[in-house]
Formats: sequence, C-alpha cells, structure tokens
Amino acid sequence: MLIRIFSTVILCLISASSIAQSQSQSQPNIVFILADDLGAHTLSSDGNDIMETPHLDQIAAQGMKFTRGYANAATCKPARAAIMSGQYGPRTSIYRVVDRHKMRGKPDLSNNIKFIVPPNASHLALENVTIAESLKAAGYTTGHFGKWHLEKYKSYLPDTQGFDVSYESHKVHFGAKVNVDQKVLPKDVYIGDYMTDKAIDFMNDAVAKKKPFFTYLPYFLIHKPAEGKSEDIAYFKKKLGADYDDTTIKVAAMTKALDDNVGRVLAKLKDLGIDDNTLVVFTSDNGGYKMLNNVLNGNLRAYKGEIYEGGLRVPYLFRFPGKIKAGQTNSEMVMGIDLYPTLMAFANAKAGQKELDGENLMPLLVGDTNVLAKRDLFWFFPKWERYNSKTNTWHNAWRNVINDGRYKLIQYPDTDHVEVFDLKNDPQESKNIAKNNPEITEQLVKKLEQWKIDISAHKEIPNPNYLVK
Repeated sequence: MLIRIFSTVILCLISASSIAQSQSQSQPNIVFILADDLGAHTLSSDGNDIMETPHLDQIAAQGMKFTRGYANAATCKPARAAIMSGQYGPRTSIYRVVDRHKMRGKPDLSNNIKFIVPPNASHLALENVTIAESLKAAGYTTGHFGKWHLEKYKSYLPDTQGFDVSYESHKVHFGAKVNVDQKVLPKDVYIGDYMTDKAIDFMNDAVAKKKPFFTYLPYFLIHKPAEGKSEDIAYFKKKLGADYDDTTIKVAAMTKALDDNVGRVLAKLKDLGIDDNTLVVFTSDNGGYKMLNNVLNGNLRAYKGEIYEGGLRVPYLFRFPGKIKAGQTNSEMVMGIDLYPTLMAFANAKAGQKELDGENLMPLLVGDTNVLAKRDLFWFFPKWERYNSKTNTWHNAWRNVINDGRYKLIQYPDTDHVEVFDLKNDPQESKNIAKNNPEITEQLVKKLEQWKIDISAHKEIPNPNYLVK
C-alpha cells in the first residue's frame, strides 16, 4: 500500500514537472530592446568602424539579422505606436511627434497647407490592445523601462497599456525625470544605466516568482542631446583623435553606453539560467539623425525625418538559442508592425488586437521557410515642416510611400509629384525613374491608392481656406 502511494506521489511529481517544463518551453521570456535614432549603419557589424557594439553584434552572431529592416515611420512617436499596436498609422491616427505647422508661440500655418491636415492623435488610444496587454492576458508579467512617447500630459503612460511595472523617461540622459513619483535622478546618474538596473530587478523578481516575463527596454539612447558618459567620451577622443567632430565622438560614446547596457542584460539572462528560454529582439524606432558623413546611415540616402532609405532603414536582430539558428542573415523586408504577431507566435499567445497589419516572422526565424509571402510595405506621413514664406513652400510636406521589394514610389500630394526608385539597382535612390517607366509608376500608384481605401486612411480634402494661390 505504501509503495503504491509512494509511486502515485512520484508520478504526480513527474507529471507536474513535465507540465511546468512544457509551460516553460511554450512561454519563453521575451526581452525587446528598442534603440532611439539608431540607423541601419550604426552597428559595427554593419561595417561602421567608428562605433563599438560587441554585444549587439553578439546578438546578431548568435541568431538572425535582417538586412532589409524598416521602421514604420521616419520619426519616433508614429513608429512606436505602430510597434505597440501592430498597426499602420491610419488605424491609430498617430502621424507626427508634434504639429510643426502650428507650434506653440508661433503663427498657425494651417492655411498655408493645400489640404485639411489629418488630425494627429495625442496618444495611443486605450481601445488598442497592445503587445503588453496580449502577453499579460497570456500569463506574462510585463515591464517597461525607458521612453514611451505615446502619452498625453503625463497620462496614458505604460501602466495604462498593459505593463505591470513602468519606469518612463526621455528628453535628457543625465538628471532625468522618471514618472515614478516624478522623481528627478541625480545629475551623475545616466538614464540608460538606471533603466537597465530597473529591468534587471524586474527580471530577478519574475524568475523568483517563476513567471514568464516581457521586458521592454526602449532606451532613450542614442537620441540627442548628445550626452555621453565622461569615460566613454574620453575613450573615443583618444581613439578617433582630431579627425572627427565633437558630435561624432559623443554619439559614439552614447552608442557604446547602449551596447554596454545590452551586454548587462545578456549577462543577467545567463546568470539567471534562462538564456536558452529567452527570445531577445533588437531594433530601432527610425533611421539615424543627420550627422557628418551620415555616419549612422552609411551610404543610404538622407536621415531621420525623411522618407528616403536613411530615414526608414533600421537593424533587426533576433536571438533565441536552440530555436533560432546562429549566424543567419535574411534579406526579406521586415517592419515594426511585424513584431506584434511574431512575439505572439513565440509566446503561444493570442493577439488581443483585432486587426494586425504585420506578418508573423517566426517561420523565418526558426527555419521553416526562407521567404515571406510577397507583400508591399506602406508609409502614410501627413506632416508639414519648415515653411519658406518667400517661395510659399514647405521643406517637407505630405508624403506617402509604397515599397514592393524592388521599386519604391514616393507620392507628394501637395505638388502632385511622384518619385520612383529601383532599389535593386539603385539602393542610394539617386535616380528618379518615374517618367521613363510609366507602367511601373501607374501600377505602384494604383496599389498605394487601393491600400489607402482598404485601411480607411485620411483623404486628401482640399483646404477651403488655403491662402496660397
């Protein structure tokens, strides 16, 4: 009798252990690291010999790196909204960081715009079911540590969008204000280091409680102001000498600080013994900002804020030991909206968001396939900035984009002008082939217009009060 009871207990323990192991395997931890303004040529593994990013290069070497990764927007806020919601901008109505045509304290230039300006949502609506909310519903504990940028007047912070723990800060790297009790950190505390400390505490706690976790680390690095740690600045001054300007030296120091903190996160995963059951994802919100020699974007055209490749192209790195084979590169086009369905697939979680615009990249990452189904990528960017009163023109006005994998069309509604580039033969976008290829141009315009209809994008409604004739 005792033997039977003992055997039953052993079987129950084995069964419970198997269930726990199964749950552990079906719900991996997820660490999502989002850099700020880090371009497609910023990492040393991308050929940048100024920057030093050994830990980010390690993620690439131990997993899969995408060579044609795109941000959903050329600026921070709309790109972050697309990631968190899994949706293109027309679904969230988040298009601009600020309305530069009517800045506070300056004249309202709305009537110097040919069209009625599509309204810009101040925050991500609570009706949106974010990545964090979907993972939380699947049993994850969720933590946010860094820049959110989807709020309004200190409301709608990450704790309203599915995060159990939230530390939010941006604008400065030293002496930053954090949303928790509106605490101002000491002047010698670097915000990137602080956020990593908090993320590590969160992961320690989750492991102690045996909970799968989603750690979202949207660092403010390497966004301006150019504020590096003194030891890192000194290091790059010695390394680079007088051949580089002060901004390049400081940005190199900031990039090193970002990489050092990524290294701390990777080391913690190993120390906790969860390295093999954690998916690590790294990307950036948009292309790098304008710098001497376009150091953040390499030979790509332009930079942050522009819809040429330099403003949109960003790294995408995925690492999951045992699930994602090491040392892989993939040339498929991927985008911020793809992260939501991809993380859901790895977590065996159901997406709470009703409409997702991205594709699940898991089959690519685990080797089930090498290609995605053919698709086009789109950008909808109704933004106006830098008005020239002498010429009655805007430096940047409304722009929409379609990229079919080879050809990229940029539509300028204000001037009824288009550009088409053959990215296969002209990745630097140096030659507009629209006029010489009317069939290609017409086909791309037709698909772009149909996409606008399908997604209920704001229409180009003439402004009855337009002042410029």
